[in-house]
Amino acid sequence: MSPVLSRVAGVVTLVVALATVVWLAFGAPSDWEGGIRWLRHGLVLGCLGLFTLSARLIFPATREDAPDPTSE
Repeated sequence: MSPVLSRVAGVVTLVVALATVVWLAFGAPSDWEGGIRWLRHGLVLGCLGLFTLSARLIFPATREDAPDPTSE
């Protein structure tokens, strides 16, 4: 994937995750009970994964960035 496309995908992923977290914090119904409450917690954990994915897409690690084990 090209670096520009990777960064655009990372920013889009970051915006989607941030919008979902803000909606869950401020806009979602507070009276969610039972199984739907577990869904809400799952969405929050999923957004945490999306934040991690967006960081990897925005700042991709390349082989040139890896430490060289023979020089140590």
